[in-house]
Amino acid sequence: FARTRLTGAGLSKLAQLELRDYRDIQGSYGHIVSIEMLEAVGERYWHSFFGHLNRLLVPGGSAAIQTIVIDDAFFEQYRKGTDFIQQYIFPGGMLPSPAILRQLATDSGFRFERCDFFGADYAETLRRWRARFECNLAAIEKLGYDSRFLRLWRLYLAYCEAGFDAGRINVVHLKLVKEK
Repeated sequence: FARTRLTGAGLSKLAQLELRDYRDIQGSYGHIVSIEMLEAVGERYWHSFFGHLNRLLVPGGSAAIQTIVIDDAFFEQYRKGTDFIQQYIFPGGMLPSPAILRQLATDSGFRFERCDFFGADYAETLRRWRARFECNLAAIEKLGYDSRFLRLWRLYLAYCEAGFDAGRINVVHLKLVKEK
């Protein structure tokens, strides 16, 4: 999908898509985009992730990161346990908080250039996904998914929607620039 869009926009010679483990990427880049994978890295490897970004970027290069975050006020409580998402959807996953992201970035030699939150939009997206899911139950069941799967995904979509609506979780676009 992304390659088709890139080609369709006439940008395939200007950008390279890497769909692999970030730790396996080598070389030098002017810009890097990471979309919703930081959550899957796990807290133990966040410093490694940001350090690797720093090594890959040329001085003055930028990293655009989209990630889901948990409100700073809830981070310490959250990190001590395992929530529904960590237990059933993304085992080993962990949401950073905005303050943690800022600290990781600055510790790794980045300057925060931009930070845009859009959790309310994400809540609306989840509402629409949930409505489409409900409209397609028969097709989903025909694929072999059972009632347990359906319940799990209903809860997942509603749980996330509520988290974004309440502001407990958010989604952010960061633009980080590697110091020269």
